[in-house]
Amino acid sequence: MENLLVVDSVSKTFVNHKALNNVSISIPKESIFGLLGPNGAGKTTLIRIINQIIIPDSGNVFLDNQLLGPKHISDIGYLPEERGLYPKMKVGEQALYLAQLKGMTKLDAKKQLKYWFEKFDIGEWWNKKVAELSKGMAQKVQFIVTVLHRPKLLIFDEPFSGFDPINANLIKDEILNLRNEGATVIFSTHRMESVEELCDNIALINKSNKILDGKLDEIKREYQTNTFEVGLITN
Repeated sequence: MENLLVVDSVSKTFVNHKALNNVSISIPKESIFGLLGPNGAGKTTLIRIINQIIIPDSGNVFLDNQLLGPKHISDIGYLPEERGLYPKMKVGEQALYLAQLKGMTKLDAKKQLKYWFEKFDIGEWWNKKVAELSKGMAQKVQFIVTVLHRPKLLIFDEPFSGFDPINANLIKDEILNLRNEGATVIFSTHRMESVEELCDNIALINKSNKILDGKLDEIKREYQTNTFEVGLITN
């Protein structure tokens, strides 16, 4: 399968800390790619490089066979773990503003936002201040503005954080729908059950190095002998 994103031998150091050490990954088109690893492993640094928030010390990133550059900003939708909306703005006003930053016309943005707000059952909040939203409601708004412009690549960093099980399942279904409609997804999480439900391919990063990557089902078969179950025996 053709790759949408290729990370080629990327390294990054901050002062005396090596955040990424010669990391290479390839992400197939129209797939969900799980980016796994403990806190401090280098996942966030890699995501920021892909988003052009920071630049690597060495190595390259290619999107759709082109060297990643400013022209690709609108091709990527990014939902960071640290959420942030402007609390004093109205919900609809802010969603329109963020959509237009991604290159959408006001008319098209309004049309798409109406569809998504109705789908997520938050239409009544259009004229409310962001500060009035619950955490879960705010999460829904941020998910919507991330996917609204239909980018080629979607990056979700812990997308289920703050959601109850019902809304987490709603977001899972939408991520699968987006993949089926042609999007490529990078999914960074600590929740292994979500990885098994959603991901086609995974990579594991630990201590700045890529430890393994490949198709999820092949990795599970290869490492199944190293899986242990612990049970509790009661009298």
